[in-house]
Amino acid sequence: MGRFIGRVGVVSLPSVEAGLDLDQRVVRRHVAKLEALGLLEREPWVWGEGSVVWLTGAGLEAAGLGGVRAVKSPPGPTTIAHGVLVGWSAARVEHRGRRWQSARELVLDRERWAVTMRCERGYTRQLPDLAVWLNDSKPPGAVIAESGGRREDRQKMILEGWRDALWSGRYIAVRYDCASPSVAHWINRLAKKVRLTDPAFRATVQTTAEEIGALSPVLDDEPAFDEPGSSAEFAPVPDQEVQVAVVRAQAPPKPVRLTPPEPPPAPQAETAAAAAERERAYREIFGIDDPKPRRLAPALAIDLAALGQDHADSELDTRNQAQRECFRTAHRSPNWRRARRDQRDGAGPALASARVQPGAPSRS
Repeated sequence: MGRFIGRVGVVSLPSVEAGLDLDQRVVRRHVAKLEALGLLEREPWVWGEGSVVWLTGAGLEAAGLGGVRAVKSPPGPTTIAHGVLVGWSAARVEHRGRRWQSARELVLDRERWAVTMRCERGYTRQLPDLAVWLNDSKPPGAVIAESGGRREDRQKMILEGWRDALWSGRYIAVRYDCASPSVAHWINRLAKKVRLTDPAFRATVQTTAEEIGALSPVLDDEPAFDEPGSSAEFAPVPDQEVQVAVVRAQAPPKPVRLTPPEPPPAPQAETAAAAAERERAYREIFGIDDPKPRRLAPALAIDLAALGQDHADSELDTRNQAQRECFRTAHRSPNWRRARRDQRDGAGPALASARVQPGAPSRS
């Protein structure tokens, strides 16, 4: 068990139980002994996922992995999450009895197993998380644990590198073990964009402990890279009979006749009674008092009531005629200027008429 932990790096206890087919109590008891001897360290992990463990430098020496670099203690959250994901892939391969090596072991011969791929600064070399041998006489297959945290452009360049590795024969197959179905769908979509459509490439969801326990050991002549798992895109089984039902086209619906709507009635003129009723209802609703009738001046009201409008007009005409006649008579008299002045000064009508007589003797 210690060698399995040391080869992967950081693993969860449930993956150790599934990979080595050990009881939970046995694994915990053995981990406690290694921790007491200072060969192993552990930390709590996500609730329900058990603890995560890793070997110290002394533990690697005791497990016969002296060339493998020890894990930096304590590991960061990203290192733990990636190690747990790789641990489940290693548990599946170990349970099936395949020969495999982790990236911590492949780095000892980096020039042989590293794949060249593009990056933002030019080119880089990357190792798979696991190298799994189907046959000792053939190249291994690459297993990559993917959590989906990279940018899309960066992930496309990585897939291009694995595509070139398949075409060159460096690796016989490439498998992505993804943290979720959405990540698996994302990897498959990007693989199609970079023309990574080879049957030897697969992107599937990481297997669980129950699925690993249900797997059978690998036969010596088994040609497949790995067992069929839960993939993001399911394909129909070739041997399964597919029933095809004939679908008949339905007859087109009958046309529906639409009757044009009737024109609205012509508006009718509002009568005086309707207008008065509308005005009354409006004032009643809004609480407006009825307007009070206008009252005329008393003298004008009495004058108009007594004489009438026609009589007032005739009286005005008579006065205007008398004034015009007086003006003409005074204008014809030689002493019209004096008469006009006397009239202006307020002299009586008898004095004014005496002064304007043409044959009257003077008093001088």
